[in-house]
Amino acid sequence: MSLRLREVHKIEFEDIDFTEKLAMHGIVHYMQQVAANHAIKLGFSYYKNTEKPKYYWVISRVKFEMYKYPSWQDQMAIETYPGGYDKLFAVRLFDLFDQEGEKIGHIIGNYILMDAETERPVRIKGIQGAMNVLDFPYEGEKLDKLVLPTKIIKQDIRKARYTEIDVNKHMNNAYYVKWVVDMIDLEDFYHKEIESLQLNYNTSVTYDTKVKVVMGTNAEDERIVYGTSLDDTVNYFSAKLVMRDIR
Repeated sequence: MSLRLREVHKIEFEDIDFTEKLAMHGIVHYMQQVAANHAIKLGFSYYKNTEKPKYYWVISRVKFEMYKYPSWQDQMAIETYPGGYDKLFAVRLFDLFDQEGEKIGHIIGNYILMDAETERPVRIKGIQGAMNVLDFPYEGEKLDKLVLPTKIIKQDIRKARYTEIDVNKHMNNAYYVKWVVDMIDLEDFYHKEIESLQLNYNTSVTYDTKVKVVMGTNAEDERIVYGTSLDDTVNYFSAKLVMRDIR
């Protein structure tokens, strides 16, 4: 059985932005779909709210790198495959291709397998059963912790709503991406696009939780966005954004 799954999609209207090109939230949409289908195919699709689940998956860190963005109604292929393990992470990789077959993007996803009874992570190294296809060391780019900004540019208050909650009763990871990208001014997207976005999920946002979303720059003048509780005692997520001029 092949350890890769490739799906071809037409870029839908709901997945583009005002430039009529694929938006970051659209990329997450296709990423989630192919990842779920692939986990089902390989026999380790686990959801926390199923009857008496043994395990469930949570995404801990993800990095998107986009070399080119397809447009509305273009065909795009997305291919996913196991990357192995990195400490407690099960690494899933994704490659994106345009309708001419050119590679236009790459995604690194760090997932943690949780024991549903103990609520503790399960080590992938040495694991038995269907998931032994993940039992090899990951050798690619590591997604490190992100340092919070030293200079604050702007902030906003968001609240997790019903439409943002997933099957684990946490805010779906796609909405963290939306919250991060929403901190960029609309005017910036007239002449710039996202080259890369790394997002670290630190604490789950649950229904009706108010989150202070802050954007600033760090010592290297990199753009950092993070979400914290209103009293700054809980860090929900942190992200690093790299923008480039539109080609």
